[in-house]
Amino acid sequence: MGSFEASEETVKFLCERLLDKTQPISERFRALFSLRNLRGQFPRDALILATRDPSNLLAHEAAFALGQMQDAEAIPALESVLNDLCLHPIVRHEAAEALG
Repeated sequence: MGSFEASEETVKFLCERLLDKTQPISERFRALFSLRNLRGQFPRDALILATRDPSNLLAHEAAFALGQMQDAEAIPALESVLNDLCLHPIVRHEAAEALG
């Protein structure tokens, strides 16, 4: 998957939009799909936080996006998701897929 560059302000906006539970889910998904194409700590950390979102669908997609990013720094977080029996099985499954 290719990566793109974005301004610091854009990255911050996308991270905040993804994690803002007051936003419509469609807007949060738009942010997620944009962040998966960016590299760096802030997009990665926002996606990691999103794997714990109350929306299992969003959390699942966040794990999927982390796998697409192929960022080794996300491995410990994905392992944590995989091993957390409190999370929905679909989220844990996607973390396993992301880990390979």
